[in-house]
Amino acid sequence: MVSSAAHWRAVLAEVDQAGLCSHPIRLRGLVLDRKTGELAARDLLVPCKDRRSSVCPACSRLYQADAWQLVAAGLRGGKGVDPAVLGHPQLFVTLTAPSFGPVHSRRLNGDRILPCRPRRNVGSCPHGRSLSCLERHGEGALILGDPLCGSCFDHRGAVLWNAHVPRLWERTSLRLYREVARAAGLSSAQLRARVRLSYLKVVEFQRRGLVHLHVVLRADGANGSADAPPPWLGAATLNAAVRDAVVGASVAMPGTLGVNIVRARWGEQIDVRILENSEPDEAVAIAAYVAKYATKTADGTAWLAHPIRSAAQIERLELRDHVVELVRTAWRLGARKELAHLGLRAHAHALGYGGQFSSKSARFSTTFKALRAARVAFARGDGVDEIDYDGEWRFSGRGYLDPLASELAHLLSEASRGGRRRVPEAVPISARAR
Repeated sequence: MVSSAAHWRAVLAEVDQAGLCSHPIRLRGLVLDRKTGELAARDLLVPCKDRRSSVCPACSRLYQADAWQLVAAGLRGGKGVDPAVLGHPQLFVTLTAPSFGPVHSRRLNGDRILPCRPRRNVGSCPHGRSLSCLERHGEGALILGDPLCGSCFDHRGAVLWNAHVPRLWERTSLRLYREVARAAGLSSAQLRARVRLSYLKVVEFQRRGLVHLHVVLRADGANGSADAPPPWLGAATLNAAVRDAVVGASVAMPGTLGVNIVRARWGEQIDVRILENSEPDEAVAIAAYVAKYATKTADGTAWLAHPIRSAAQIERLELRDHVVELVRTAWRLGARKELAHLGLRAHAHALGYGGQFSSKSARFSTTFKALRAARVAFARGDGVDEIDYDGEWRFSGRGYLDPLASELAHLLSEASRGGRRRVPEAVPISARAR
């Protein structure tokens, strides 16, 4: 049966109220019609606000847009950050994980693809697997990130390292202050009275299942973005301090292969890029690069978007064997009493990583809360709603009641994504939805 125009208008109104969300939350409460004075029970649809693109494309794009705003404001000013930051020392730092076994990778020399692991006379591993690979893997090849030998790869070590990344970053950020102070001949307390190091970081999972950190770092004076750092603290000095802090930072973690305790450290590949203050457009590019990782799951799919509830659920995951083994290892280690403080079962879907996927220091830039509040105020304008939504609202379910609404939300969300080439400066949406 063909739906009536009135039906389609009602469906469209629901989808618009939910901000094109794929899985909106239904709230039930009383509303007052200001014109008629009528008081009636009504459902209100609000977005799920899930940051993962594999769960809700519409909500994740808004989250990505807000993350872009946070990074861009921290690099070039705006949203309460003084534009003077454009002249402050700024770095874009990528921290990697150490090796827990050789994996298939894509190597390039310009536009030419090189063999994966062209090792000569290396023989085989104890399990009979070759330790070389002469294949030239194309972009998106499914084998990328998989171990040359799954039995040799230290899955236990990889999961435990992921679990210790939050502490390792905390130790690194503290050490960074000490390294900058040492370069200036000051104590850490003396430096903190003169300098503020602000950052925003996001987590990226490599194909091999280990955490990368992308960090945007800025040096200010003691009073924040409007205050320039001392003349001696330039980008080169900050660069050297970052490298020394990363190399020297470590935390104790349970060992593998019969070793009780080892030191968790960053991988040997450390990339530090100095952001030039003469190139404000560079801030836009860096913001877009960082923001896209804020909406990813551990493997980029919806399979690991939510916590694992049972061992049986792990066996039903339709993922690469290597990723499933990492999840299985986290679940198994989570049952050990001496590792209970790591919460590995609760974070098995994140391959052991229990930290936030994006975070920042207090003074780097504005906040998600402030951006959402400004968006609500802008959408409401100076008008007065005809409906009063004040009162007690209770959860009444998830998703649209009409299947047509779900399909329409998906289609409109895809159409909206297709019309955007990059994260926009502003994303106007329904105030009440956010």
